[in-house]
Amino acid sequence: MHQDIDWPIRVAAMDALQRLVRQYGEVLPWELIDAGFPYQGETLHFANRARGIFWPRHMRETALSIKTTVPRQGREARYDDLRSNDGFQYRFQGTDVESRDNRRLVRGMEWDVPLIYFYGIEPGTYRPIWPVYISEVNPSELSFTVVTAPQDAQLLEPGLHVADPKLLSLERRYATVQMKKRLHQAAFRQHVLRAYSQRCAVCRFPRPELLDAAHILPDRDERGRPEVPNGLSLCKLHHGAFDADLLGIHPDGIIEIAPRLLAERDGPTLEYGLKGFAGKPLEVLPEAKSQRPRRDYLAARYERFRQAS
Repeated sequence: MHQDIDWPIRVAAMDALQRLVRQYGEVLPWELIDAGFPYQGETLHFANRARGIFWPRHMRETALSIKTTVPRQGREARYDDLRSNDGFQYRFQGTDVESRDNRRLVRGMEWDVPLIYFYGIEPGTYRPIWPVYISEVNPSELSFTVVTAPQDAQLLEPGLHVADPKLLSLERRYATVQMKKRLHQAAFRQHVLRAYSQRCAVCRFPRPELLDAAHILPDRDERGRPEVPNGLSLCKLHHGAFDADLLGIHPDGIIEIAPRLLAERDGPTLEYGLKGFAGKPLEVLPEAKSQRPRRDYLAARYERFRQAS
């Protein structure tokens, strides 16, 4: 197997990306990505705004990253490349597999080098995935198949290890399926928090780091799709209470607190953070009526709350 002469740049980029994600969360705005990363006294770019397949000028043989975007006029993330269990389908740059950009990915597949995938969640917002690998070239479909590695997999330089190809393929296929599920949830969270102006629907708490997109109907329900009308922007406290059926929402949007919780006596968090909202309407709702919680979804979830109470 070929030894990757671009390995030091690849490692520096992935280490810098890890630091960004730890500081800002798993979904990053383009401005943070565009700032680049340090390498031997210079600043190199992770990706290019205009091109999907990218490598810094210092890289000689393969690409560093690939990128998909959501058009500015689009309101929801595109999920076309999430439907297959075989991998992400990443389209050629142009139509010629022998073009300069595509050849870099073909070479990366032949040498099994890890790449970074900036997956568009919303216009100007990306969920970086790494390491990913090109597993197949599909000339008739003008696309590559991209798979991910398990998140806890050790990043080993190509040429310095021997892997069981069959086991490696199974591990990457499973990891890819799991990553697609996480991407659905990441996109769902972005859409819901944006619809609720980055605030908790119950208490107006405004810090995105402490906000979740709560499902009204769960994934296992056939109606529980990751769409804004099936979501609520809730802070960690109110999301936890909602999931535990300690906090319910009447189909009319009125907040209820479970009787067993109302009967308790404790400190200010319980008194003001939970019990204090009993009987009040939701503080924040999306401006667009089409994005507000569906009444039939709230009714189904409220019945679960009543039974638990």
